[in-house]
Amino acid sequence: MVTTLRSFSGFSVDDLDAARRFYRDTLGLPVRDNAMGALEIDLTEGSSVFVYGKGEAHAPASYTALNLVVPNIDEAVTELEAAGVSLIRYPDFDQDERGIARSTDPSQGPTIGWITDPAGNVIALIED
Repeated sequence: MVTTLRSFSGFSVDDLDAARRFYRDTLGLPVRDNAMGALEIDLTEGSSVFVYGKGEAHAPASYTALNLVVPNIDEAVTELEAAGVSLIRYPDFDQDERGIARSTDPSQGPTIGWITDPAGNVIALIED
C-alpha cells in the first residue's frame, strides 16, 4: 500500500488569470499562486485543487472537475446569477427554470446544478 502525506486533484485551464479571478472573485475561494506558476485553490477541510495552465492546448474536462457542496442552492444560484454566471442545462436532467435539478428522494441523487469556469470546466453545486 502507498503511504501518502496528503492528496489533491488537479485540472487544466487555458488562462490562469481568468481562472484566478473566477475562483477567487466569483466563487469566493482562497486562491494562491504556487512556486510552479500554477494556482492552488483551498477547499474545505484542508484540501486543495491544483489548477495549471495549458494555454491553447487546454480542452475542457469532459466530466465534473470540481464539486462544491452548498447549504442552500437557491442562494448560491442567486449569487452566481448576480455575477453573470448561469447554470448549464442538460437534456437528460429534469431541471427547473433556474437550471436546478431538484431531488425529493436522496436515493435518486442530490439537488444539483452545474456551471462552467472560464475555461469550460464543469463545476457542480450540490445542496447539502
